[in-house]
Amino acid sequence: MSEKASTHLPIFDTPPGDDESSCSPKVYVSNEEKTILDAMRNLRDKAVELRRLLKNVDASDDHRRLEDELADLRAQRSDLAIRREQAYKRKMIMLGHLPPDEEVRLF
Repeated sequence: MSEKASTHLPIFDTPPGDDESSCSPKVYVSNEEKTILDAMRNLRDKAVELRRLLKNVDASDDHRRLEDELADLRAQRSDLAIRREQAYKRKMIMLGHLPPDEEVRLF
């Protein structure tokens, strides 16, 4: 290659072997997906703690309150799962991997 910066893609003398991948094996998530996944992890951590408390509680009022809190966390997680799916579709549409979808708002 010359001393000037090339505007072309590099050319490799040898093609990748069977055990080498030509594409990145990493999975990339958008910032929107990362935010949603972080929120889902936080909900999971809260649910684990509530379940631990639920095993050790004897009073029926406390038991009912903890069950209600768990039900609320499940509802929140369900909403986040829907939002995560929409974020994934939005990313794939913007990358050109999926056709435009009337149900998914891009902006």
